[in-house]
Amino acid sequence: MSAAPVLCLRPECKVAQTGHCDLKHDPIELCPNYGKTAQPPSAPPSEDQPVPRRTGPAAIEISSGDTMQWEDLEAFSRGHRMRTVSLIGEPRSGKTTLIAAIYALLCKGAVGDRVFVGSRTLVGFAKRHHLALLNSERRSPKTPRTSRDDPTAFFHLSLRPAAGEPTSQLIVSDRSGEAYQAARQDTGLVKNLTELRLAERACFVLNAAKLTNPERHAAYSRQFKQMIHAFRDNGAFRDDVAIEVLATKIDTTNKPDRATESAAVLADYEAQIVAEFRASGVELGFHRVCALPKSHLDTGYLGLSETVARWTSPRQLPHVVQPAVGDAFRQIDRLLAKW
Repeated sequence: MSAAPVLCLRPECKVAQTGHCDLKHDPIELCPNYGKTAQPPSAPPSEDQPVPRRTGPAAIEISSGDTMQWEDLEAFSRGHRMRTVSLIGEPRSGKTTLIAAIYALLCKGAVGDRVFVGSRTLVGFAKRHHLALLNSERRSPKTPRTSRDDPTAFFHLSLRPAAGEPTSQLIVSDRSGEAYQAARQDTGLVKNLTELRLAERACFVLNAAKLTNPERHAAYSRQFKQMIHAFRDNGAFRDDVAIEVLATKIDTTNKPDRATESAAVLADYEAQIVAEFRASGVELGFHRVCALPKSHLDTGYLGLSETVARWTSPRQLPHVVQPAVGDAFRQIDRLLAKW
């Protein structure tokens, strides 16, 4: 009797019994360990065998085009002024789908008034977008989940407004939703989310399908606000960070049987969360997007051009003009009033 085939390089993985990847890769074919067997260690070279020496010019490292890691980002930042965005959300909120959708629209032309100039991570974008294409031979489009075993990835886009303004170097970070979920439950893990300190804009991704589900609304709405509070209160962000909520999967709220009810739930939650954080001195933006319309095709791609424009627009400088003092005792203090 032949032995069962080895389905994973990791001996502790139970994919053969469960059919699911322990590292949360979905589909499982995207796991780098799936379908591989451990190779026997190669024998060390004998002492009598000479070790070949490399001759010729030094090798030139060529970029792979895959996602950037921390060392790549550090090298890139030394020569470019970056606009940094962190996508934050729990599993299946739509972070990777949003990244893939922006790439797909740029493949067809300008997104709004933003024109594609270049990218250091085109291969990384293409890997995320592949499963949404017809040639992936899937029954319905989807994007792969980011595994908790994957390191933080950074995507790069160089975009220029059609009016000819300076080019923006946009960096978008992507991390597994399980990491953010764990940090919400245990705030001691917030310090490990180092990409958040780099972000000029923190984008919390809200799953509108869960929010408008009557059975999940109460728990999910509470957990989503809890995540924002947990990260802010534990120093995850820089002081001048812009915080926004991006409601995804809007197509699920436009189904004819529940469209009116879902719209009311979403509008009520928007008013509630904006007012709550405004009372704490935080101006929270709330926006809606549809990156992959599957449940309601007429919704189409919604809000992506506005999102890209918002992420690449120059930050407004703070108001630093000092008010004039008209009745000051010293003449030097009255200069602003005289001018």
